[in-house]
Amino acid sequence: MTNVQQIQPKGIYRGLPVFPHTDDKKDLTAIITGANGISGQHMLRVLAQNPQRWSKIYCLSRRPPTIPEGLPQIEHISMDFLKSPDFIAKLLKSHRVRADYVFFYSYIQVPPKDGQGLWSNAEEMAIVNTELFSNFLSALNLADIKPRRVLLQTGAKHYGVHLGPPKVPQEESDPRVTIEPNFYYPQEDYLVDWCEEMAGVGWNVIRPSFVLGAVPDAAMNLVFPIAAYTAVCKHLGQKLEFPGDLEAWERPLDLSSAMLNGYQAEWAVLDDGTANEAFNAADGSTFAWGQFWPRLAACCGVEWTGPELDETAYDAMTIPREETPRG
Repeated sequence: MTNVQQIQPKGIYRGLPVFPHTDDKKDLTAIITGANGISGQHMLRVLAQNPQRWSKIYCLSRRPPTIPEGLPQIEHISMDFLKSPDFIAKLLKSHRVRADYVFFYSYIQVPPKDGQGLWSNAEEMAIVNTELFSNFLSALNLADIKPRRVLLQTGAKHYGVHLGPPKVPQEESDPRVTIEPNFYYPQEDYLVDWCEEMAGVGWNVIRPSFVLGAVPDAAMNLVFPIAAYTAVCKHLGQKLEFPGDLEAWERPLDLSSAMLNGYQAEWAVLDDGTANEAFNAADGSTFAWGQFWPRLAACCGVEWTGPELDETAYDAMTIPREETPRG
């Protein structure tokens, strides 16, 4: 017998799955953690489009997300996952939280080491974010919440893209990059072990690239600094200068739409054949800055310049180790 998957368009997105109106695909409950961030809030938007399917959505985050009006099935619960599992479980019980599915997007960016890059404090990042995740899953046990599936979003740093030239293509089965600690790895290990102990709970991991999406107060977004830089250049009457070299200008890039990531995450947890699998997530619109920069300038009404070709004009940054992610 041949399996047929119906698909549908939604706005700019094409080929989205159509789920059957069966009993196991309606009146579902979900937990979204980190619901005020770029990924969590777009996950909320995706689920909120189908109130018959998702009858109750619990948003767990320290600050509330922007919840569209007229959606009574959405409830925000202020929660800090660095509290003890007992404390978190009591909050879950007090709100009578039940969940068929869990989408975990919570994340803490620890301060970098002095004078170094954003992710330089890899050891502390691993400690804090693994604790964040393990506290939450332990609290589910204590609150007697047993979901059908738990989805964890990590990202392209799984492949070491922040540490130097990565292997291409990046495949979900690639060996881990062990140059330095990476909190994605202990989080995934904890998730797999927890699901095995729970018996009957499946897991998924989604690994997007640079995530784009419009959400208030979410600063880790490539669009924000580019928009601010372009606006300042226009206000000052200056050219929009590309802030990178020729290699960066020509390098193909993959980005990940937060909305499309949300559609993929919903598909991953609802499809019976995807249990216990990790998936890369990219929107398929590979581009290079050399093609985008002139279009950005034209759209905003400013002149532009490409990369500086004089190599002495650049400040060189040396990778602190000889080993690279691709070996």
